[in-house]
Amino acid sequence: MVRHRTRVIPAERPELTVVLPAHNEEHRIGPTLRDYLAYFNDQRTEFIVVLNGCTDRTAEVVTDVQRRLHRTVSVIDVAEAIGKGGAVRRGLLAARGTMVGFVDADGATTAEEFERLVRSIGNADGVIASRWLPTSRVYNRTSPLRKMTSLGYMAIAKLFFHLPYRDTQCGAKVFKRAVIDAVASKLVTRDMAFDLELLIRARAAGFVVQEVPTIWTDQSSSTVPSAPIKLAVTSLRILKSLIRLARLTRREHLR
Repeated sequence: MVRHRTRVIPAERPELTVVLPAHNEEHRIGPTLRDYLAYFNDQRTEFIVVLNGCTDRTAEVVTDVQRRLHRTVSVIDVAEAIGKGGAVRRGLLAARGTMVGFVDADGATTAEEFERLVRSIGNADGVIASRWLPTSRVYNRTSPLRKMTSLGYMAIAKLFFHLPYRDTQCGAKVFKRAVIDAVASKLVTRDMAFDLELLIRARAAGFVVQEVPTIWTDQSSSTVPSAPIKLAVTSLRILKSLIRLARLTRREHLR
């Protein structure tokens, strides 16, 4: 079930829509949202928060930020947990911006860095932030085990899908309207492989998406755990997800 708690549509199409998926982010979404609303402090930017099966006070925190800053944020409240991919898809489908991006609610990408990503789009159809390019800067780098899992994920993804990117999973991406109109409604992946499906469909539709270096601060309690046993279980889940996506791409002839 989806409850639209707040939905104010401006008279004109906004220049940019920023989608923030959030699952139980009451402790982190407040600072992130305040950062973004203060930085993008005009009516040309639309913000959509997608509450993904939240059982904490995330919704109340978002409401409080709106009240204190006198800004309107569109909130899509999905009662059941539908995964980050499912939440981002809901936001993309609701977005009205000429450009549409999404960013993690944990503050790993600052508003200033996201705005730099938007400005770098140029003649491309989309841009994705990368933590693995030579000039990228990553602070509070994750544990060795999680780093190995991340690199292993990228190696398998490159083997399966032959995408020309070093980092498909960084949670900051921006696309022009045409990309969203062409692929958002077709997305079916709900888990971490969502980013891959989005990029695969964009490539299959003939769009050009560039990878650019970013400044990124790793946050604790990421969706990838660091405990060895939990990490092994997560790694197996990720592998199964990549296999499902590989079958999907073959079935729909997306390669």
